[in-house]
Amino acid sequence: MDVTDQVAIHEAMEQQTISITKAGITATLNARASILAAANPIFGRYDRSRTLKANVALSAPILSRFDLFFVVLDECDELADYNVAKHILDVHRGVEEALQPEFEKEQLQRYIRFAKT
Repeated sequence: MDVTDQVAIHEAMEQQTISITKAGITATLNARASILAAANPIFGRYDRSRTLKANVALSAPILSRFDLFFVVLDECDELADYNVAKHILDVHRGVEEALQPEFEKEQLQRYIRFAKT
């Protein structure tokens, strides 16, 4: 993340304001919102031996403003990647087998009702 972007987002997260300067006029606006952010690892692949901060190259003050972190890892599996890519292409091409859902609507509704209880 660019340093100027880090400064701007840090102000919004810490003071809940955004300062804008245009044509010599400075305005401070309220910024009360939830922030959902995503970051890619520095070298394109998450290194489990390094900390989150070292993997995403965000400063400690920025990271400390977030309440939750979810790390989504992509396990390298050539066969699984091939099958996902094939399914996506089949759906876009309109291949009949790819368009058929694995579960019926009623089965999913029954599962969701069960999970809620």
